[in-house]
Amino acid sequence: MNIFSLAAKNLMRRHVRTGLTVAGVAIAIAVLFSLLSFNAGYERQLGGELNSLGIHMLAVPKGCPYEAASLIIHGGVIPKYLSYSDLEQVRKIDGIEIASPMLLHQFFKDDKPHIVYGINIEEQKALKPWWKVEGRYFRDDETGAMVVGRSLAEKENLKVGQVLDFGPGKVPTTIVGILERTGNQDDEFHFLPLAAAQHIFGKEGQLTTIAIKVDDISKISAISKKLEQIPDIQVVTMTQVMGTIMNLVGSAQALLFSVIIIALFISAVGIINTLIMSVNERTREFGMMKAVGASGWDVSRLIVIETLIITLAGCAVGLTVALGGSKLVEGFVRGVIPYSPGGELISIDPFLILVCIGFALAIGLLCSIYPAIRCARLTPMEAMRSDLE
Repeated sequence: MNIFSLAAKNLMRRHVRTGLTVAGVAIAIAVLFSLLSFNAGYERQLGGELNSLGIHMLAVPKGCPYEAASLIIHGGVIPKYLSYSDLEQVRKIDGIEIASPMLLHQFFKDDKPHIVYGINIEEQKALKPWWKVEGRYFRDDETGAMVVGRSLAEKENLKVGQVLDFGPGKVPTTIVGILERTGNQDDEFHFLPLAAAQHIFGKEGQLTTIAIKVDDISKISAISKKLEQIPDIQVVTMTQVMGTIMNLVGSAQALLFSVIIIALFISAVGIINTLIMSVNERTREFGMMKAVGASGWDVSRLIVIETLIITLAGCAVGLTVALGGSKLVEGFVRGVIPYSPGGELISIDPFLILVCIGFALAIGLLCSIYPAIRCARLTPMEAMRSDLE
């Protein structure tokens, strides 16, 4: 009979204790896997939502970060603009995927303010891939063409192909497209080629803001610091815009981590105690084995193998329970965290499964090494006459 068969038979003889120990390991592994998979899935989904915003940060003239938009909406005059030299410096920074210049301006029609965006359309389409248009988009080098938001078109009864006398100079401009409804402020704006907007409003070479998308959102803070080293630029990040939400998310996530780590520690201590007591109760049995010819090495191997079988069985049960109950965990988490992104929050990653298996093996080794060494060092007479303390 080989040592693996002997270990399995020994465990089956104590099926109640073995089952309880396996259950303890399973609970710890299920908690660990749920924590790790939720954290990975949450970060992935939150990152996806930030990416779906398109614009990760705005470079604006130094001063109040919201000054440009606020002044335009309220009919004011912007005191400072960015230049194309600022744009070139921004585009030289590593980690910036798109840096798209924009000009925001306002004009009045029938005593109503109208907001105009001068944009490079191809870059804006990359920043906002959800944009869809009835008609067509204008070309960046086109003049006398514009796209309008859906809400604006409905309020002003605008149609594709309609020609407007646009801006203070009453420049004939054809509506070549109407944006499908986006549900945000884009529905209210006029969009023109950047060069055309600059010409109409006499702002050649001037930019109100630079919309920036980075290639990795984890680099936003570092890239923001580099941007602010450019003398005329101040940065507004989407993290600042979503500051309250992100603070709530961070606090709730920290609390959740703390509770689960404490639970994990308590589970691990309980498992270690159960496994060590299980080995200690069998000290006389191990003494008998040594008396009939088993070596200290044989006894040590048996203890380690039995313990590893228990922890691996518990790991398999725990992972199965965690995978099967992932929807319940996700529902619980959505109720605890004040802002939860859409999509699945539980990420089933093979790497996380390997981490949990490694954790189970570590517990097994930690539990078995000490009693295995003690039992191996005892003489048969000592083992049979006393229990291991």
